[in-house]
Amino acid sequence: MKKIFFIGSIILAMSIVSCEKKLELDPLQELTEAAFFKTASDFEAFANQFYSSLPSFSNADDQADITLQTGFNAVSNSSYVPTDQNGTWNSNYSRIWQTSYLIQKISEAAAELKPAIAKYEGEARFFRAFAHYDLLRLFGGIPIVDKALGISANDILFGPRNTRAETVNFILGELDKAIAVLPADGPANDNGRITKWAALALKARVSLFEASWRKFHEGGTGAAELFDKAIDASNQVIAGNVFQLFDRRDILGDSSYRFSFLLEGGRQTTPNAGLRKADQKEYILSRRHDRDIAPTPFLNIGQSVLSPSRKLMDMYLCSDGLPIDKSPLFQGYAQIVSEYQNRDPRFRQSFLYPFQRYWLGTQPAYFRNWANPTAGGLTYDIAFGILTQTGYSTQKMQQELGGPFGNDFPVFRLAEMYLIYAEAVFEKAGSISDADLDKSINKLRFRVGMPNLTNAFVSANGLDMRNEIRRERTIELFVEGFRYDDLRRWKTAEVEMSQPIRGIKWKGTEFETRAPWKDLIFTLDANGFIVLEAGSKRQFLPKHYLQPLPLRQIVLNPQLTQNPGW
Repeated sequence: MKKIFFIGSIILAMSIVSCEKKLELDPLQELTEAAFFKTASDFEAFANQFYSSLPSFSNADDQADITLQTGFNAVSNSSYVPTDQNGTWNSNYSRIWQTSYLIQKISEAAAELKPAIAKYEGEARFFRAFAHYDLLRLFGGIPIVDKALGISANDILFGPRNTRAETVNFILGELDKAIAVLPADGPANDNGRITKWAALALKARVSLFEASWRKFHEGGTGAAELFDKAIDASNQVIAGNVFQLFDRRDILGDSSYRFSFLLEGGRQTTPNAGLRKADQKEYILSRRHDRDIAPTPFLNIGQSVLSPSRKLMDMYLCSDGLPIDKSPLFQGYAQIVSEYQNRDPRFRQSFLYPFQRYWLGTQPAYFRNWANPTAGGLTYDIAFGILTQTGYSTQKMQQELGGPFGNDFPVFRLAEMYLIYAEAVFEKAGSISDADLDKSINKLRFRVGMPNLTNAFVSANGLDMRNEIRRERTIELFVEGFRYDDLRRWKTAEVEMSQPIRGIKWKGTEFETRAPWKDLIFTLDANGFIVLEAGSKRQFLPKHYLQPLPLRQIVLNPQLTQNPGW
């Protein structure tokens, strides 16, 4: 009898199942197909392993131009080179094999079992589509795999790349098949599993990505149809009225936005609010965490190593809805706290506020900006333990208390659907009505107390609607891993990614005269801002819009062509 040799995958899958379910193995720890795929629980157990591939807190936007971690990122500054192996390539094709194998076993299952396991086929198709998309966004057209390959499947293993269009069509086709069989709502104890809403959200994301790529990279052929798909899929999620933006300003005030990313299941983390993970209705799909079983792999604010850049800080509007270079409310940079005043409330809810007291463990401590790139790119602030290269630190998704933590990472949330809808409508038509703005972006602004975006406001103040839609997307989805892909699909990366990474303003400000900062030495630009990485060291070239395929794969498969320029 044919044996399953992906034993490790199956055992891992079973280990994720509830502790009441036990797996008995023979002395060789081998499972035969006939012994395993007998019940709906068996298929569920195999599908469980797919969830470990969902994005998590490591997607911190440090591959782009708006954050730095503990050093400079090779993708961000375009210093990376082709390598023999590529983790993204390997892990995604491994996931594609696993999902294809489950789809095959479902097709072979007994007829009476199929109604109970149809949703697991939907989950497998969702993850197979997600894996192909993860490869598409980095490498372009790739070899499509739609079956569990054996050692004799040379036609696929050693065949040529599919075209970009073929890859996209396959992904969207998989999602349509998944949507047809996935439940709209699962049982209460199935929270975190894939639903049709998650598949629609992925369809909206993929459609917007590829529509933008075709508009800005390929002359627009086929873009309108894909923008329509993005509009339709995002609108289905919005109109379904299953999800709602988290807005508890009634009890949390301006802190509502910050705490929307910090809700936990087993303990209350919001002050005097009694809110827990079940109160988060905005997440369409999340990477689930539990502080006791699978804690959040993220540090608290006292150990933050994520430093926002000058560019990101300046993107946030003033409270009148105007950019800092147009608003009379902007207070400049003279004092350490000046630029934090009169800004979009998300500004203070996403970044640590200088001299504000935050809880660190069981004791409150003051946060102080402290940037010192001369010490290996980092400075340790003894008063608070903050590591910052730019003089700024983020608090989005970061707890104040001591860990472990159990807050989830949003893979898809309703806010993204509003942003997809607005961008797709605008890019398809070249304009967007106030009604569509009210249906999308203005809902995000309302929940934080910002004025509406209107066509009249844009015209009266010399703004650009496309820029404002993109601004809203960048600040709302900051640190959720979108910026690198956005710059590449908009074809603006050659400009944006080649600019210097800057931090606080030093010259002529309180930083220059106040201890302990006054004795430090920095590299400054002509306007007195700290320069962490010069533009001359950040050269994004046309070839960087796609990453190089792993060299080992090209050696193994001569029909696999390398991306241009590599």
